[in-house]
Amino acid sequence: MSEFIKDYYSDKREYFKKRIRQFFQDFFQFLRDIAFLLKNSFKEVLIFTLFCAITSMVSLHYVKNIIFDLIMKLNHTTYITTGNLKEVFTNPGSLLLFALLAVFSTFSALFEIAGLLHAFSMAQVGRDTNFGSMMAAGFRTCIKALNPRNWLVIIFIMILFPLTKALPVSSTTFKLIIPGFITQIIGYTKLYSRLYNIFYLLLIASMIVYIFSINIFVLQRSDFFKSCDRSRRLGKGHYITIFFNFVLMGLILNLFINSLASIIVINFRELISMFQKYSGVVSKSSEIGTYIYFLRQILKSLFSPAIYNAGLTVLFYRYIEEKGLMRSLSADTFKEVKITDNMCFVFTIIATIFVQFSFTSLMKEYVFLFQPVTKPEVCAHRGDNVHAPENTMPAFELAAYENLPWVEVDVHQTADGVIVCNHDAGIERTTGVDLNIRECTYDELSQYEFGKWMPGDYTEVTTPKLEDLLKLAKENNMFVQVELKGNKSDVGFEENVLKVINDTLMHDDVMVICLDQSRLERIKQLDPDILTAYCMALGLGDLQDIKYSDNISIEENNVTPELVDKLHKYGKKVFCWTVDSEDTIQYLVSCDVDVIGTDNPMLVNAALDKVDYSGGLPRMFYIMLNVFASMEK
Repeated sequence: MSEFIKDYYSDKREYFKKRIRQFFQDFFQFLRDIAFLLKNSFKEVLIFTLFCAITSMVSLHYVKNIIFDLIMKLNHTTYITTGNLKEVFTNPGSLLLFALLAVFSTFSALFEIAGLLHAFSMAQVGRDTNFGSMMAAGFRTCIKALNPRNWLVIIFIMILFPLTKALPVSSTTFKLIIPGFITQIIGYTKLYSRLYNIFYLLLIASMIVYIFSINIFVLQRSDFFKSCDRSRRLGKGHYITIFFNFVLMGLILNLFINSLASIIVINFRELISMFQKYSGVVSKSSEIGTYIYFLRQILKSLFSPAIYNAGLTVLFYRYIEEKGLMRSLSADTFKEVKITDNMCFVFTIIATIFVQFSFTSLMKEYVFLFQPVTKPEVCAHRGDNVHAPENTMPAFELAAYENLPWVEVDVHQTADGVIVCNHDAGIERTTGVDLNIRECTYDELSQYEFGKWMPGDYTEVTTPKLEDLLKLAKENNMFVQVELKGNKSDVGFEENVLKVINDTLMHDDVMVICLDQSRLERIKQLDPDILTAYCMALGLGDLQDIKYSDNISIEENNVTPELVDKLHKYGKKVFCWTVDSEDTIQYLVSCDVDVIGTDNPMLVNAALDKVDYSGGLPRMFYIMLNVFASMEK
């Protein structure tokens, strides 16, 4: 019996070894086939990708502005924030306009995907293509997608691609950025985290099952529902292989692009330093990290779509040939458009008008970029909570020791009316104890330790009162952002917060912030002179029209130079949060934000010492770099 078991496991080992060897042989052939397709259509693919990226970026800028202006007029408002998003989304007219924006973005992506798939299909069968043929393939596919039976493709490109971030087949895919505070809530709550992980796995599974639906939709005469069904049948039995092929290819691609970006930036600076004696936009060695980030993102934006589409083409034709379905391909798949002199002339005229209009319009809109910017101040978000437990005195004391001008704190009210520092309504995440702050007294709350989970000597650290922080800030000349959390039904909450502020003589050194505009209204009714800032994850339109908000606090992903400039003209300061990476510091500085909120103030302070604060071409250069870099996100 033991010999039988031994032979059984030995056979299994040999079987898996054989399968693994076969997989890697096929994978390396997969990479060679991708290289072959890229080699045979490199020039056309590069020109087409650049054309799609630039035209989509510029046109989407104008289309978004027009649509959001219409939405605001339709809802009789001058701005859109998280506070009125519900009202906006429940308006049928708004939903229609949002749908139009989604369709425009989807068609931009679909146009690019179709053109690339056409080029790689031509290379696959050993034929040449051209820019005109790729354009024709893009137009054919977009016209086909207008049929109501094919509208599912919009959801496929609008939701599945962006949310999975697993298949960047277009540089123009609509960006779905989940606000930082939402990802924090998901991460803080076990149930939400598990649900999100399950949802993400389902999306990935759907992506793998229907991965060839775009190929089939572009290359065959079928509607999108049939394309999905045929994709499922074509990939059946190969799902695991498809998954690992793209995972490994993605890892290799990221490693290659990261290495290439580092090599180019470092060696370019060395070369420039031999000929330049001055320090300009491209010669500050202290900015190497920023430029590596920008170049890495730009290379991903330009190269990833082509490489992933080439990978899709290789596997698609591999399985099509395996199942003997080559005859099912449409004749349009290999249709080449001959470019005449008249076509070149017309295209040149149109392109010249488009470039001239865009350049003139954008220069007029962004003329303020020629002004230099000032160095923003740093705010320790919940104290220096990278090096000490969040919202505790050690974290606030570290911020004071680091000579930071600002510190931010979240406040709740206990059952006996004491204002305490804590982010969540309960203390389970930071103490392991399931207890709601508003249901216990301060003495009961003080029994629990809030720092023993963190490395370092943080035992016996309890939740502080707001009063304790404000006294510390007073002694160290710090300004404090007090974010109102708590519960709307807490009796006297806003009154008690203001009492603590006034009792500690910090009235002129505190700014009250909140995600709920109605609570800022209540604060202003109680004290019209207290400084306030509406805290938002999304901000569009004329944010200076928001009542009861002296300044604006906005999530970093939604900061734009035009938004900051408009607010500055109305005397409002812009606070952004929560910035924990050096990558976006230069962009935020070029936007001219006033205060940067961060969990890691030491990192941000070090980054601010390196960046460029000049206006004019350098400032425009950084803004444009970020726009191109953001296409990959």
